[in-house]
Amino acid sequence: MLSEQTLRDALEETIQVLERTRRSFKSRELGQLRRRLIDLLEQLETDAGEKEED
Repeated sequence: MLSEQTLRDALEETIQVLERTRRSFKSRELGQLRRRLIDLLEQLETDAGEKEED
């Protein structure tokens, strides 16, 4: 089964690649995807923080 940490690491790596290549590939869709992935990663971190408080 996929762990949350593995998912976070994959999201962070994907976001970094999209940020590094954003000037090479001027795509609105890739920019939107990058922002959605950042939002998803932030939500995962928020959810993880709430779990720790319980």
